[in-house]
Amino acid sequence: MCPGSSSLPFISHFRIAVLSSLAALFLNAALYAQEQAPAPAPKVLVAGENPTIRYLDKEGGKAISSVNFWRVHWSPVGAGAVCYVTVDAPGEEMLRFAIYDNKAVLDYVTTELMSSLMKTFNEPPYAPESGTITQSNVGATERRETCKSDRHTVELVWKGLGQGTWVDMKPGGKTFMTFTMVPAAGGEIWIDGKQAPGTWYPSGGGIGTGAYLTVNETWRR
Repeated sequence: MCPGSSSLPFISHFRIAVLSSLAALFLNAALYAQEQAPAPAPKVLVAGENPTIRYLDKEGGKAISSVNFWRVHWSPVGAGAVCYVTVDAPGEEMLRFAIYDNKAVLDYVTTELMSSLMKTFNEPPYAPESGTITQSNVGATERRETCKSDRHTVELVWKGLGQGTWVDMKPGGKTFMTFTMVPAAGGEIWIDGKQAPGTWYPSGGGIGTGAYLTVNETWRR
């Protein structure tokens, strides 16, 4: 045995201890840096409103006439409005069209927003119809949207608007949304001067009440 060899195990253990301490120090520093780094800001997908009206075949039944309306105040492709109309009632002409005033907004809402939540939203596809969409209000109690193309004129009426309720929800995946839900005491759908098939009921046939506004609606991811 060489002189001084008895100290080698001590030196080795000392080196291991020092290296372990340095590793722990670097790890703690990295974790601290991660904790101090601000979380990435969410990406805003859209800001606007998305009201709905549904007519059912019977109380508690299925929706046979419905309108999913979008007024986009801001999106990556601009502003605009879209009126998605569906009629699927026995003995009636089946309708599935979307009146829009900005094609880029129609495509964005259809593919990037609605289809991201409901994979079959655009199956079969809505027939696109370029037109004009205008809004009018009666005080705080009534909202009307008039959607007009070369082929169709759709009148939507939300009557007896109630107290708004703030909602913060995560509908699925990495998408979050906030909005103010305003229930209506009644809703009307008129297509080409004729009331759409079905009957309005306070609930049933889908999410929310039979007619409502969702304003200040923001989607983020």
